[in-house]
Amino acid sequence: MSMEYTTLKQISRDKDNSKLKVRVLRMWDAINIANNHDLISLDMILVDKEGTLIHASIRKNLAQSFRPQLNEGSIYTITNFLVEENKGNYRPVHNQLKILFNSTTSVSKLNGFDHSIPQSKFEFADYGTIASRCYDNTYLTAIEEIKTRGRPTKMRNIQMLLEENKSIRTTLWGNTTQQIDDDFYKTNKGPFILIVTSTIVKSFRGEYQLSSTFATKLYVNLDIPEVAEIRNKYTTMNITVKDILPKELPKPQDEELGLHNKKTVAEIKNLEWNSNTKDLLVTCNAKIININNKYGWYYVACLICKTKVKQVKGALWCERCKNQPKFAVPSYRIQVQVQDETGSTTFILFDKGAERIISKTAKELAEMQEEIFKLDGNTIPKEIQKIIGNEYLFQLHLDEYNLKYGKENYTVSKILEIEISHEQNDSCKVEEHQDTMEEIVKKSRKDKYIASPKTEIGQTSVERPERIPLQMLQKRQKSAKQNPAKKKKN
Repeated sequence: MSMEYTTLKQISRDKDNSKLKVRVLRMWDAINIANNHDLISLDMILVDKEGTLIHASIRKNLAQSFRPQLNEGSIYTITNFLVEENKGNYRPVHNQLKILFNSTTSVSKLNGFDHSIPQSKFEFADYGTIASRCYDNTYLTAIEEIKTRGRPTKMRNIQMLLEENKSIRTTLWGNTTQQIDDDFYKTNKGPFILIVTSTIVKSFRGEYQLSSTFATKLYVNLDIPEVAEIRNKYTTMNITVKDILPKELPKPQDEELGLHNKKTVAEIKNLEWNSNTKDLLVTCNAKIININNKYGWYYVACLICKTKVKQVKGALWCERCKNQPKFAVPSYRIQVQVQDETGSTTFILFDKGAERIISKTAKELAEMQEEIFKLDGNTIPKEIQKIIGNEYLFQLHLDEYNLKYGKENYTVSKILEIEISHEQNDSCKVEEHQDTMEEIVKKSRKDKYIASPKTEIGQTSVERPERIPLQMLQKRQKSAKQNPAKKKKN
């Protein structure tokens, strides 16, 4: 009498007599780049009739014996396998368990068609999910939709438009670049809906980007309901697939080198406002001598619009989006005191500039330094403290707030990092970092950090709800509901 099939939801570490009936959706080699591209394992995504996904792995010493027996898209019965807890990073699917083949594992291919097991299955991520996984390598990410493509090289960039009308760049590396067929776009009208699996999320100059891995697979206009829905949405739109051409780097202009409208600190403070000049860009060469942490070094921002979220009736609220944000993360707002030979003043740094000179995102630092909430309000992460004493060429965006009312909180729109040679003081290396004007205007002058905030009894200045990372805030709110504080007796 044959064994009944076990579903993937039914397997466990304690159950050793399971018999699976699954389809191999995707298969790839896990490679150790640091060790001469040595094979680590042969890996797969399996799916059963219930649509449950699981990651299966075959160690390199057994990979060659199993490889000829396995093909993507085919259905197999699998017995005598190990089940272990999935603790590692770069997980291609959401499943707390993982299947591991051993020398006694039996694999038998089932011939014929079986439509009860899905031929494809994905865990799609929206823009908010992508942003929340920035530099978090626990799970790999799958996204869909393509609008433009890059040239076929060892590295290929693809600019993609997500359903939220958010654009994101995906970088394909190595053999993954060959999965894009240029002729397909030349001979077909489109629109072209691209599914990209198993990517990692990074941030460059404040913009989220995706990068391929050895597990990445690309599917163009796959015949599934999710793709059909998006194709119908864009069929009536005139969308052209075009090359992302390499750009020639122009010779730096005076403005880019910070020589345009250059001012000393004293000159900036003495600038006079007139009705014809409401906004002004100037550059200033100054040294960071201190960090004012009175209002903290970050705020919690809506991932969609980057505006600071507020706490309203126990929930986070984005005034710009007029809703409760699905995701919110810490974003830099660092108030630094700078000085040159003429005096000192205050500059405000935001994400894009701050990330480049600190080399970590505000989200990373906030998560790394959860203990900061147990300390006093003057605590600044050591990664941020390292910028004290460094000299930079700042580009500043001045407006009525500065020019008309004389406020000295000057918004930094661009940072030109200067490394001065001790042997030749006039030789320097300049690297440009910038915040877009649109985001700066949203974050600076109407930001309530300018006013003295009200601190509730029992809270330190760094524990204000609007600056606590979303996950921590939700955890605290849940704990407060489960363990309500007892009223003190008089």
